[in-house]
Amino acid sequence: MKKNYSIAISMKNLSKVNPLLRNDRSTWLTVAAILSGCALGANAATLSQSLTAPTFDVFASQLTDLGPGAKDSNRDYANNKGPTGQTFQVGSGGLMGSLTVLGRGDSASAWTTGPVPMNGTEVWGIQIGSVNADGSIFVLDSETATGYPLQSNISDYLTFTLATPVALSAGATYEWSLLIGNPGDSAWFGLAHSTNNAYAGGYAFNNNTSIANPGGNNATGTGNTTFGGFAAPNANGYDYVFAIQGVPEPTTLALIGLGGLGLLAANRRRRA
Repeated sequence: MKKNYSIAISMKNLSKVNPLLRNDRSTWLTVAAILSGCALGANAATLSQSLTAPTFDVFASQLTDLGPGAKDSNRDYANNKGPTGQTFQVGSGGLMGSLTVLGRGDSASAWTTGPVPMNGTEVWGIQIGSVNADGSIFVLDSETATGYPLQSNISDYLTFTLATPVALSAGATYEWSLLIGNPGDSAWFGLAHSTNNAYAGGYAFNNNTSIANPGGNNATGTGNTTFGGFAAPNANGYDYVFAIQGVPEPTTLALIGLGGLGLLAANRRRRA
């Protein structure tokens, strides 16, 4: 309650200083855009971790059947046989701000250790793209993230907040792909998936490099630690546990930012 009071007072005092701010919508949107840019960062995605699934601004998700089901070493890991991915659709258009996945408790920083905590230096690759009728992927955004916040909890939900939000349209097919490690790295991350195909709006896949040879990496067993450009349904791959979230409304970000300014001002007055 005290924090909300500070937000309200800050907005009231700010509008008194400059009356134009009370009714100038463009000014508020400009402030919101600046705050949004500060919150999202510049060049890399940010990684956060939680025991619970996201509940706000969810555009598309498979959060009902948490699996993890039978392990498929060729598909359920974000480091081999092509980066692991899932296609999806959204019911209404909007800006995608983040991707959340669930760990299956089978992850580590090195092959030789077995499932153990991460060490916090892991490098992740995240790709968001649109999927054409032939399965080819048009890349909309490709970012990286570093670390693993709570290193011992390898069965948590991981949320990758994009530095560059992606515009999504209703009815189109999109994909996310997740890769951990650079070529030569030995880290691996197991993703939880449904025990059945619980998500009707897409399919699990591995991001392969050739339209002419869909699934070739899976069939030959050769590793592929780079993003490719083709989505072919996994023969035995069940939908992953995931959530696509939207970007918070600019006005919400503006209120958060103004509230922070109000708290800083109140703190300075107390110190004075």
